Amino acid sequence: MRFCWFFSPLQAGAAIISFSGRLDAVTWDSTVGVYSGVPQGTIFSGFIDDETASGQISDGVTLTVFGSHIAAGGLTVADNFILAEEDAVLLNALTGASLYAEGDILDGINIEGDVGTDGGGRIEIGLSYLFAPDTFADDNPANYPFDPAELQLALFFIFEEDASGAEVYHGAGRLDAVPLPSAVWLLGVGIMSLLGVARRKIVT
Repeated sequence: MRFCWFFSPLQAGAAIISFSGRLDAVTWDSTVGVYSGVPQGTIFSGFIDDETASGQISDGVTLTVFGSHIAAGGLTVADNFILAEEDAVLLNALTGASLYAEGDILDGINIEGDVGTDGGGRIEIGLSYLFAPDTFADDNPANYPFDPAELQLALFFIFEEDASGAEVYHGAGRLDAVPLPSAVWLLGVGIMSLLGVARRKIVT
């Protein structure tokens, strides 16, 4: 399952965001990924810098340190994107309820970084948040302060692909708490992110 929501870069004051959450869903596992075979319910924790998109994540056994060097988008924002059917299915699986449907319109912000893997592939880590539609006036929320109560869902995601761009692993889970970087207060907005978005294939 892949997402094709489009985002525009967002500049904000740097902040380290610590996060933690249980792995709620694995939509693809080729058995050869960094986190292949990790059971659902496993707690992942780490941190990410909302300016450089560098950070780390661990399942308590394997630590991955990442930056934003290959194809990850860093900190980006989307205004009024449309959910595809497979996206809605995944989000409903994560929440355990039928909250989303194909064609739903939402807003969101994404923070993602990546790092190369053995064999020339890459693994991407990010934080992902969904907002009610029209939370943002455009693709730059700094232009439109909003109520963080508009947040619907907060997630972390792990995506891995091989050197040819074929999907190796995709997992996601809800965050135990909503981590807000200092930019929230500096800009008067909620700097949050959106699930596994705008994948960019490795150019070979």
